[in-house]
Amino acid sequence: MISTAQEFLELMRSEDPSDYHRSRYDEAPIEVWWELIARYSLANEWVARNKTSPVEILRELSRDPRVVVRTEVAMTRRISLDIQACLAADADSSVRNALANNAKVADEILAQLAEDSEEFVRDSALRRIANRRAEQVSASNGDKPSI
Repeated sequence: MISTAQEFLELMRSEDPSDYHRSRYDEAPIEVWWELIARYSLANEWVARNKTSPVEILRELSRDPRVVVRTEVAMTRRISLDIQACLAADADSSVRNALANNAKVADEILAQLAEDSEEFVRDSALRRIANRRAEQVSASNGDKPSI
């Protein structure tokens, strides 16, 4: 468990692989996450990468001024539908593309991204839609999912 913002900052700056792992997977109290994004905005990318960051923190980070932070949020599989909708309307096409490639993005968001103004975003969304359809057909035929 990460107890303080300072501890998280030390973990993210460390060259020790076990510290890096902790910065990605250890939980922290909500107050620590809020302190990090309020006082140490350069850590926002790392906060978004943490697999336990609460959805309300990810929601806040989805509006971060830095593209790299919003892209990290877009790649997070546990983002809620409202965060997905926000990111699907992002001004930066790389954020929208990261969302289109997210395995857990909602079907209605994929449909929206399949009509994006950028061809590479549309292509990513259409590929994800095709993959889902193929998985559904495979599942309905009783096939085992491939690993």
